Amino acid sequence: MRKSYKIALPAVLAAGLLMAPGALTSSASASTTASSGSAAMMALTLNSGSCEGLARRFLCSVSFSGGVAPVAIRWFVNGANVPAFDNRSFVGIGCQPTFSYAIRAVISDATGASVEFNTTSICRSGNP
Repeated sequence: MRKSYKIALPAVLAAGLLMAPGALTSSASASTTASSGSAAMMALTLNSGSCEGLARRFLCSVSFSGGVAPVAIRWFVNGANVPAFDNRSFVGIGCQPTFSYAIRAVISDATGASVEFNTTSICRSGNP
């Protein structure tokens, strides 16, 4: 007599990755190698930057392309560097309602090239 088993799709996918982990690693390293070669030829460019004001918080993100590795991201709030946010493309910044905040992200690469995202917003009040 034959038994039938139901296996969830995530379990099947995970099993496949466990059985052939080299397949994932090799494709990832191949794309990294190809992109790092082309990134060295491209200038550092700010693709986008935004800060969304929520109640007592700003959600900020930056996106860039090009540059020569290593690329660093430094975040500044009211002119002061916040080391806990450095090298992150997405951060959540707490704020005091009704106060104005100047938020800046400086992205720089190994050649010294840099681009900046700047914004000034007033912190909103309300329930988080």
